[in-house]
Amino acid sequence: MEKTFYILMLLFSSIVWGQENSNCEVFIDSLTNEKVYKNPEKLPEPKKGKSSLNKELIKAIKIETTANIAGNPEEKLIIGFIVCADGQVTGERIIMESPLKGLEKKILKVIADTEWTSGFCDDKAVNVLIEYPMRIRIAE
Repeated sequence: MEKTFYILMLLFSSIVWGQENSNCEVFIDSLTNEKVYKNPEKLPEPKKGKSSLNKELIKAIKIETTANIAGNPEEKLIIGFIVCADGQVTGERIIMESPLKGLEKKILKVIADTEWTSGFCDDKAVNVLIEYPMRIRIAE
């Protein structure tokens, strides 16, 4: 019998968006070979807001499966991406995979399709590396 599972997301937004730090740490990203900032003075945000992004992610990752999720109704996943100075997304990557195959690709597509504000350091728009941790709870 096929079951439909819905994935509910709990984002650690306090970790990603709660940081305000004037210590602009810059380094060269090994995936894109671009100069990126990890702790800018102002972090990039989705133009339509974090709640809108959460809704889009939840819509995009509804899955149908007959697989047993090993009795674990909650999975952890970390993705990373760069929000460029112009607000475009590049350098999408999986930092910690989920056992739910294909889930990461759907999430990265939503992130890439989202319009972002720029991150700032010293009143200048800069490329910012975002590490986006998620906890995904599966409910029948």
